[in-house]
Amino acid sequence: MKQRNTRESFVIGGWAFAIIFLFLYSYTQVDLSLTLSRVSAWQVIQKSFQFIGFYQRPLSTFLYVSIVSLLYVLYGATIKGALRGWLSRTWLWRIILSTTAILVFSYPAFSYDLFNYMFTAKTVLVYHKNPYAVVPLEFSGVDPWLSFLHWTHLPSAYTPLWIFMTLPAYILGFRMFLLTMFNIKLLVGISYIGAVWALERVMETFDPKNARVSVAVFALNPLVIVEGLVSGHNDMVMMALSMVSLLLFVKRKTWFSWIALVLSIAAKLMTVFLLPSVLFGWNRKIALFGMCLGLLLVMTQREVLPWYFLWIMPFVALFPDNGNIVLVAGGVSLGLLLRYAPFIYFGHWDAPVPLLKLWLTTIPIAVSLARVALVAFPRSRRSS
Repeated sequence: MKQRNTRESFVIGGWAFAIIFLFLYSYTQVDLSLTLSRVSAWQVIQKSFQFIGFYQRPLSTFLYVSIVSLLYVLYGATIKGALRGWLSRTWLWRIILSTTAILVFSYPAFSYDLFNYMFTAKTVLVYHKNPYAVVPLEFSGVDPWLSFLHWTHLPSAYTPLWIFMTLPAYILGFRMFLLTMFNIKLLVGISYIGAVWALERVMETFDPKNARVSVAVFALNPLVIVEGLVSGHNDMVMMALSMVSLLLFVKRKTWFSWIALVLSIAAKLMTVFLLPSVLFGWNRKIALFGMCLGLLLVMTQREVLPWYFLWIMPFVALFPDNGNIVLVAGGVSLGLLLRYAPFIYFGHWDAPVPLLKLWLTTIPIAVSLARVALVAFPRSRRSS
């Protein structure tokens, strides 16, 4: 019991340190054109953090890689603890809830998408314009947000349902930038908790002995934490609705399951690749294959972006007893997170950044695949 408590305490303490570290690091990436608060004391703090992120790039890169490395060590330890039973469900959920509570207030360090969500809502509520008919550049000279927005030359790429979901967040932000940002992150954070809860309930039906492992595999995957809770991507809302759809199907509430899936598709379209799975009784293997196929098709059209793997991780977590799938998914998610390191170091996306991104993505994936192959090869020899 004493050894169990020591291990559990080590993991819990490690997560607390890592999440606070990640929270603080996120503010080193605040855009130089963005002032989060007019309070003079805050501005001094913000500039000191920005100095690390923009003018001490080797240090910033070291800090980022250190955080990612620590998160993966803790991720592996947590899965191990869930497998062997020395990490209780209570403490696992305390880690998840505490992580959410802290990172809802982090800065969306690795993507500008959240700011586009905010501006789209502003376009509707303040300017009374159709976000599909106007582009943000049309408000140049009128709206100060354009100084840090990206993709200002394009109309909104988001679905009507997602835009509708962001409107209350903007209204309750009372036109205050920081409060609006936190409101949208809270929406994503609630979706994250909902997805984890639905996943656990599903696994309590499919494989109750491994439900805790499934929760750890998905909820505490570092890419899920960074892209979901820090960057606040709306993909988390889409995946939460898909998990709720699966749960409702398991509970034999078929029509409600279809409604949840339709809402998931309406939130961000990609879960349309789950339809074949649903037609075969929400087959988990077909669901995982379908989402992987969707990701591969997207990759043929554009550069792979790290948060796209949010589409895959909930379905990986449905196979907690398949260590190979979990291991390869971990390698892929690590490789995708490391794609940010060259940009953090150089401050641009020009050469040699593309080549470095390729290598940093490929190596962890190759190592995980090699590990799977090395484990499988001796087994095949013994069986022969």
